[in-house]
Amino acid sequence: MEFSLKEQFEGFLSTPQIFAENDIFEYPLYPAFHVAKAKELPDIDAPGASVLGKRMEHYFATYISHFTSEEVLAYNRQIIQDKLTLGELDFLLKDRASGAISHTELVYKFYLYDPASGSSELEHLIGPNKRDSLNKKLHRLQKRQFPLLFHEATRNLLNELKISPEEVVQKMCFKASVFLPKQMDHIAFRKINHDTISGYWIKAAEFTSEAYQENGFFIPDKIFWRVNPERNTKWFSIKEIQPQLNRLLQNKFSPLLWMKTPTGQVVRFFVVWW
Repeated sequence: MEFSLKEQFEGFLSTPQIFAENDIFEYPLYPAFHVAKAKELPDIDAPGASVLGKRMEHYFATYISHFTSEEVLAYNRQIIQDKLTLGELDFLLKDRASGAISHTELVYKFYLYDPASGSSELEHLIGPNKRDSLNKKLHRLQKRQFPLLFHEATRNLLNELKISPEEVVQKMCFKASVFLPKQMDHIAFRKINHDTISGYWIKAAEFTSEAYQENGFFIPDKIFWRVNPERNTKWFSIKEIQPQLNRLLQNKFSPLLWMKTPTGQVVRFFVVWW
């Protein structure tokens, strides 16, 4: 099932930032988003990329142009030295009113809270397939992505835009959805924004007919993960969804499921292969 660009854009806008305060990380957070009502959303162009992260960059650029006083000077610009790609700058922005220039790195992630991973709150947040983690991403931002602005290979781009790196404010826009273990109804996060909690996760063996047979299910494509599941109109029984689920799990992919209960409640949860 396909969902409209406006529904996808709305899902991006409504995703909260992973930290509720500015002092958690070295770089300040991009200011809070204006979350528009669906009828206020502009008609937007389709993203050129199929990868979730690149699509979110497109929606961020759309947000900047329609809902802020900033303009995009450059985004997704690769920095190359001696034919080697060192990385890319996500966004260089200029405030039309103040003239202030910012370098903003956009991150868009889905994390599972796994008490067995690591020993701290940040270490417990891992990707659904265990291939990434919050700590790894923060380390990469701090050691590679933000310092790239000051690399000599970036000078040509900055000179072209008549920007001095010393005048640039660096910010982080880190949007995320966090899923708790099913048995953990609540957790007192010290650093993570509680608004990021979006559902729960279970092991494949826990997805049984005894526990779930009364509900309807849908497995959205990854690019639709943040779409409001209440917009979905097609639901499958557990018997119908199980073959789809099994194929994904066998390929070591932990899918997100939308579930509709007999009372009409709609829930998001991951089923993990590991």
